Amino acid sequence: METLTLEAEFEPEAVDRILSALAHEHNRSVLNYFRNSSESRASLDDLADHVATEETSSGLESSEQVAVHLHHAGLPKIADAGILDYDPRTKTARNRDHPLLASSELLAVA
Repeated sequence: METLTLEAEFEPEAVDRILSALAHEHNRSVLNYFRNSSESRASLDDLADHVATEETSSGLESSEQVAVHLHHAGLPKIADAGILDYDPRTKTARNRDHPLLASSELLAVA
């Protein structure tokens, strides 16, 4: 059985964008939200609440602080990698059913 890698499935520039998007724990939490949810859309507030709740052991960031990070940095970076769509005007993220969301190992390790 052949094991597929990011490099085998995506262009090198896409791999760089994906890994950069996965570098921050908040961004991985957002992807886990969509991987474990039947919803295809989520508001910035819902994502920030999820991230703040999921990461309570690693810091004392409030939902508001998480929302600022996600709105200005995290969600645009994830969208640039082609994993999710993010509309900053409506503050809504949409799942693009990217194959990466099926890879729990990559999200756990990244």
